Amino acid sequence: MFEGFSQQTIDFLWGIRLNNNKSWYDEHKDDYKEHLAKPMKALCDELYCDFCKEIGYNTVSSVSRLAKDARFPHAYPYRDNFWFTFKEPIREWWALPAFYFELTCEGWSYGMGTWSATAVSMQNLRNAIDDNRKEFEKLAKDFGKKGIMTLEGDFYKRKKGEISPVIDEWYNRKNFNCFRAFTYDDKTVFDRSLLELILNDFRELYPLARFLHKAMKSEE
Repeated sequence: MFEGFSQQTIDFLWGIRLNNNKSWYDEHKDDYKEHLAKPMKALCDELYCDFCKEIGYNTVSSVSRLAKDARFPHAYPYRDNFWFTFKEPIREWWALPAFYFELTCEGWSYGMGTWSATAVSMQNLRNAIDDNRKEFEKLAKDFGKKGIMTLEGDFYKRKKGEISPVIDEWYNRKNFNCFRAFTYDDKTVFDRSLLELILNDFRELYPLARFLHKAMKSEE
């Protein structure tokens, strides 16, 4: 059962950032398992029990690894952030919307976005918006009115179109991320109430996520 993260969680993340080598990690491996990996897995599993029944399409959950992929060259062997994702069960899941929670040295965040949207997946989205303009405009307006999360993402240098201010915020992006971010001054991360906070905010994103999932996964 998830009971919250702790000061030891943050201490470990700072420790691996400042001592990013195998010898330090080996000395603090038990700290990693107990204070970072264990509570993250517990949070992920509990949230996913509700999420997978509610979201309305097929997903899988995944907790990140601390060690970077050894197949590729890296300046440092370990990450100083840690996260989980609820994502599509396909190889190129990063091109489609995924829900996530992340811890860094400086704070914590969660939301829904694309890790690496493709030109095809974003064109699929624009096609779906063109075909279902009123539906998407309502979803986009609802997202903006709630004001719970921030929308970010890179814009194309040349606009793909001008439809309405609320739609254009999505229509002309190369990728997107809807998120909330906190520093550790917000103590919610240290107790069980974090679970309810994340789940309730994820639920607010479900209607938008369902539209994005259906649109971007299209093979048109």
